[in-house]
Amino acid sequence: MNKILIVLLAALYSQGVLAETHLIKEFLADPVEVVDEQGKVQREIARKDAPKQPLPVLQLNQALELIQVELAGQKVWLDTGDVRIEPPFHKTALPCQLMPQSLAKDTHNNSTLSYGAGCNQ
Repeated sequence: MNKILIVLLAALYSQGVLAETHLIKEFLADPVEVVDEQGKVQREIARKDAPKQPLPVLQLNQALELIQVELAGQKVWLDTGDVRIEPPFHKTALPCQLMPQSLAKDTHNNSTLSYGAGCNQ
């Protein structure tokens, strides 16, 4: 019984530790628009009045690209384009591009250095 309890507690604890916490590190826009859950602008906050310390993201609305945070004791929504979030929500995986390899037939260089080929200088 104790072994099962220990395993369950460890699994519960590991989920909390492994959960990624997103933080607002910086406000990019000036002023920062505070919006409602539908994306309509409610008010604006000057960047100088925005908190300087990192803010945890409480909720993400991926469809409207909005995040919910707590500012001055109130839960408000912000546009993700107005803030810098770490770690970022969207990570684009790009394929690795291989550099073109020289071929044996690529021995003739059509470019000229300095003066043109017909110049006697």
